[in-house]
Amino acid sequence: MEAITVDRALGPRVNDLLELLMERFEQRRQALEPWRISRRAQLAAGDVGHLDETLHVRTTEWRVDPVPAQLMERRVELIGGCTRSELINGLNAGAMSYIADLWNFTCGDAWSVTRAHRALERAARFEIAYLDPAQGRVRANPRSITRLIVGPRPLHVLEPSVLMRGEPAPAAFLDLAVMGVHALAQLAERQGGLFLLLRDVQSHRDARLWAQLFDEVEQFADLPRGTIRATVMIDSVPGALEADEILFELMHHAAGLSIDPQGFAADHIALFHGPEAAVFPDRESIGLNAPFLRSLALHLIGVCHRRGCHAIGAPSFVLPPRDPMRLKPDYQEMLADKEREAADGFDGTMVVHIDTVNAAITEFNKAMPLAHQFAYQREVAVSPADLVRRPEGAITVESLVGAIRTILRALVFRWQGTAWVVQGSRLHDRSSLRLALRLLWQWCHSSKGVITATQLEIHDDLLRYLVRKEAEKIFGESDERSRALARQAVQLTLDLVLADSVPLEPQC
Repeated sequence: MEAITVDRALGPRVNDLLELLMERFEQRRQALEPWRISRRAQLAAGDVGHLDETLHVRTTEWRVDPVPAQLMERRVELIGGCTRSELINGLNAGAMSYIADLWNFTCGDAWSVTRAHRALERAARFEIAYLDPAQGRVRANPRSITRLIVGPRPLHVLEPSVLMRGEPAPAAFLDLAVMGVHALAQLAERQGGLFLLLRDVQSHRDARLWAQLFDEVEQFADLPRGTIRATVMIDSVPGALEADEILFELMHHAAGLSIDPQGFAADHIALFHGPEAAVFPDRESIGLNAPFLRSLALHLIGVCHRRGCHAIGAPSFVLPPRDPMRLKPDYQEMLADKEREAADGFDGTMVVHIDTVNAAITEFNKAMPLAHQFAYQREVAVSPADLVRRPEGAITVESLVGAIRTILRALVFRWQGTAWVVQGSRLHDRSSLRLALRLLWQWCHSSKGVITATQLEIHDDLLRYLVRKEAEKIFGESDERSRALARQAVQLTLDLVLADSVPLEPQC
């Protein structure tokens, strides 16, 4: 991929702000990795607990800056990608917010990222349209009250197509620089601020750097502190253990915390594994009522409401039924999840399909008559051990094959420019891909990785056979380019799940 300069792609003002962020914060960003490695090693060794050095943060009374009035009611938020059609349909869907995700729902190639930022710039001004083959010109409804929330890429991600001082720029710095120049002022005028969803915030040190970046961008734009507000998606064990500390560091910029169950489960596997260790069951059985996810939910509600901000429930990836008169069990389970989230005290939730927005709103309306539930204080004692209790259940052939299909489809689709995939009546994003890879890896590398009904061992040769077989089933009659990409996906999948170390997600 040819390296491009920021001036060519996004303009000189973005270049100036990116240079400023690099000069002031790049060394701090790089210093996060050694500390993160040390902390994760401590947890993996079995020392699962809160940090002694931040005891005062957890035990003293404090609250984040008041959430802006324009962000007080969140109820149901739709999350998706950043193409023009996704942004327009999301802003017109009737949800309280549309979350345009630059990481989980956007491919990482330079063309996709640049296109996404240009679409976000137009969406911030509500001057965005696209041509639909059936409907003609479709545009964002200028009277829509749906907020635009943006999910920038995490701090550890680099953007290889943008070189600063001869090195790839941090993707988070680039995303903030582009939004700071092209969207911040417009969104501050229209909806009261630039609202963000942050992923992979694993410690108070991560949160501190984000807060410093926000301060710098606000000063560059000559806007008051707190114009940028962030909801942090808890997708890691260390992040869950530092929920209070993360909000404390983001005090002037915090909007709340949310949950990524698939990311959290994948991180659990990455931390706690071994040849004789117990393994996770089927993906489908790791529901929100699994004890460790239930504990995480109650923990975050308690922390957020004690500190004066939103607790947002988990995204639902279940697709609506084609026949509304025949509800499938997984759709009914999704409705039960939303009902329980509202009853537990969440202030809102997320969905990924437009046709599930109203169903989720209905469930929240039953239990949440006010705009939020900040006054609902949960006094449930959740220990660190509760947050890492491994779920129990069966491993089935159907789930094994389903995970393989998810990986193969996700990889091929991403290489073809689509950041999400439908498999098994669910939509799958980057977190789903990561969990599927790590489940296969854990089942293959543990003596407990056996099919429950038959006691068939999940070993290297079985995975080689199944991965190749499923690739042929899915892509055997596709065009030559798709078949070539499928062969690459087969090789990458096997390289990752048969390797000695826990698989990192492909940077695609």
